[in-house]
Amino acid sequence: QGDPVLLDHLVHNLIANALRHNHPGGTVRVRVGPGGLEVANTGPVVDAAAVPLLFEPFRRAQARRHAPGEGAGLGLSIVASVARAHGGDVGATANPGGGLTARVTLPTCA
Repeated sequence: QGDPVLLDHLVHNLIANALRHNHPGGTVRVRVGPGGLEVANTGPVVDAAAVPLLFEPFRRAQARRHAPGEGAGLGLSIVASVARAHGGDVGATANPGGGLTARVTLPTCA
């Protein structure tokens, strides 16, 4: 249970982020299950120390290039805000070969 508009933004932002920050021809994997929602990509290498900062507003793994379609660094902070608003949690890990795996857990209803 939750706000469908906010939860839609959460899912959209995770997937859009994984697509935007991927290599050409890379992959994006989406899993949904009892453990929550997981979105992973095969993008560039992400410094593990920088991963927690990516959930802060206007934080980016790479410097802005001012390219068309480039985000402002708000996507993952919105994901974190929506998860918290629903009593959930969000986290991410840098993938060893590059890219990021983001996980969102939300409380279940009995």
